[in-house]
Amino acid sequence: QIISSLFSYNPKIDAPVRNTASESISKPSNAPLTDSSTFQGLGLDPLIVAHLSSKMNVSKPTSIQRAALPVALSTSKEMASRDLFIQSQTGSGKTLSFLLPIIQDLLPLSTHSYIDRSIGTLAIIIAPTRELAKQISDVLEALLKLRLRPEDESPDDPNSSARLTRWLVSGLLTGGATRTHEKARLRKGLPFIVSTPGRLLDHLQNTASFNVGKCRWLVLDEADRLMELGFEETITGIIKALDGRRKLAIQAMQEGKGSEVGGWDWERRRRTVLCSATIREDVQKLAGTALIQPLMIKASEIDIPLQNTDDTDGIPATTSVKFTPPTQLSQKYVVVPLKLRLVALVALLRSLLSQSQGRRGTKIIVFLSCTDSVDFHWRLLGDSMMDGDEEPTASEGESEGSDMDADEDSGTKLKRKATMKDEQVEAKSSLLPDASVFRLHGSLPTPIRLASLRGFSAVPNPKSKTPVSPSSILLCTSVASRGLDLPLVRAVVQYDLPTEGGATEYVHRVGRTARAGKGGEAWSLVTPSESEWVKWVEGKMQGDVEDDVPGDEKRNIKLNGVAIESVLRNGFGGKGTEYEERATDVQLSFERWVLRRKENADTARRAFLSHMRAYATHPSNEKHIFHIRHLHIGHLAKAFALREAPKNVSGVGGNNGGKKLRMKVATKPFGKPRASRAEDKGNQRGKYWDEAHDPDAERRMQEIVRSQGRFTKKGGIMASSGTSEFQIATGSALEKLV
Repeated sequence: QIISSLFSYNPKIDAPVRNTASESISKPSNAPLTDSSTFQGLGLDPLIVAHLSSKMNVSKPTSIQRAALPVALSTSKEMASRDLFIQSQTGSGKTLSFLLPIIQDLLPLSTHSYIDRSIGTLAIIIAPTRELAKQISDVLEALLKLRLRPEDESPDDPNSSARLTRWLVSGLLTGGATRTHEKARLRKGLPFIVSTPGRLLDHLQNTASFNVGKCRWLVLDEADRLMELGFEETITGIIKALDGRRKLAIQAMQEGKGSEVGGWDWERRRRTVLCSATIREDVQKLAGTALIQPLMIKASEIDIPLQNTDDTDGIPATTSVKFTPPTQLSQKYVVVPLKLRLVALVALLRSLLSQSQGRRGTKIIVFLSCTDSVDFHWRLLGDSMMDGDEEPTASEGESEGSDMDADEDSGTKLKRKATMKDEQVEAKSSLLPDASVFRLHGSLPTPIRLASLRGFSAVPNPKSKTPVSPSSILLCTSVASRGLDLPLVRAVVQYDLPTEGGATEYVHRVGRTARAGKGGEAWSLVTPSESEWVKWVEGKMQGDVEDDVPGDEKRNIKLNGVAIESVLRNGFGGKGTEYEERATDVQLSFERWVLRRKENADTARRAFLSHMRAYATHPSNEKHIFHIRHLHIGHLAKAFALREAPKNVSGVGGNNGGKKLRMKVATKPFGKPRASRAEDKGNQRGKYWDEAHDPDAERRMQEIVRSQGRFTKKGGIMASSGTSEFQIATGSALEKLV
């Protein structure tokens, strides 16, 4: 094999033009308010206000909380009978906008003597992913730990406030958890439930002890993501099931069959809250189905439609709403040749980690296109090492074959380092000092997904017995792009640009940083063939700003370009072009890791192919930017530490050294390609077609057939005897049959 140079035969890249206007510091658009607005002034209970300030370090409401809380906390019959549609910028505090009113509504119920957790479920919150559901559940549990009596009040004081009991308990229902344990908790009673749609519908249909007849609140968080994931029918089923169980509970009460004591307000209807960062057509359709007389709440204004509606009339028909990244976010992009993608990622991460301030370190999220790519990069960073540590017995001048022999002869030392267990959560890389690397995607088991989030979010504590790395990196798919509020995220790196969702998905991804008024950076790695994407996404984001909103029309949303040479030099250091040698050493160490073990090569090939399939799923309106034909497959293989593009693997082949890609099978947006039976069979054995198929077998069989033909023509004398490796009978074997 020929090891190609990283810095030769790359396309020419124009130097980026620096936009100094967009680099000026802007006032945060999602920060807590600096005016005289307070939670208590918005009508929130003093006990909750004190808990927010003392235990959760939340003292000022954000703009969306200032807009939503007065409406949601209103006790007037007219306002309380109407559902809510909350639309706001990512990272602006929507979670507290619906949790605080629900807690304030349910807390006074504890003054009734018959109220305890056995009353059943009174509030249900639906989230699209397990991670977001767990995050909401954690925030809810922190809120429910509030003091039930003012700190300066004595229990013996005759003028003390009404006695409150601690009966509000929350539960989490998600796929991957044990259903039996969930049923046991539901049987005891869970006033609060945070759930994913599928598991909630499953319990509504199959768990008889699930008491939801008195449910007073239903929250659909990240509604646009719920629609994207295809949960429309599930949500409809949940709403019908809740309505059905409520009717049965009322009927049982009227017939005297229920065990409830009188005093419950059955006249009050269930209130539904829908939260979404965008108002697309499918979200409007869901709002028309789930909401009754909805109040549209935005950060800047409250629009109250007067008419009742059974469809989408209560939601503004226009989709031209403000949905842009936070103003204080610094957005940058780097045009990276395909061959340099892998080392550019390492250099960028090293540069960002070196800028961390203090002992708290920094946290970085890296978005990739598919689960196999996440697994590959996680194993690669955590398993590979630089020269000396990686291959102590192999010299630089040895060939590829001798590299493999040296690995086999080096004994248990290399073998111990070569594998990373599937259940492992944290990885360490010698290239990324003082940092832990975690991964997150939808194919991981739930315990590993939650452990990865906990590990990534952990803050170093000098007094802790278990040491925590000051910095952490999360490699993930778009499963982490919605709703997750991960603390101290300094930067978001889009190693692969979004394959679906366009500019909206981009804004959701970069919204994981610069939250609640804090600063942050967003980096996008763009290939030379994708350079048009920069202007395209800028135009999309600028087009989403309403011209009639004061101040917004002057905002010029721009991505600042950074030269690839600058990224490599900052990451690898050195004088002059010394960074090129260091980048080459890093690339070679990655390639040796792939060659060391067959399972490493399998992981790299699988990631390469999955990346190609994901790349082919870009929508038609983006094909002029993202098209497989624009990619140099051989150079792209280099980004997966492969020394040549995998050929004849799952129907993907190349010609002329991998300059073009031939898709021999039709690919689907989701799922595996329709490959041949032989390929499917090979994949079921856990092998790839190029490993199961011997490319020289056909040639050898043809030579044997030709040789027998030559023997027959030379007087009928058969020289060989027996049968060949292909079970082709020779002349001597046939003569014995005569």
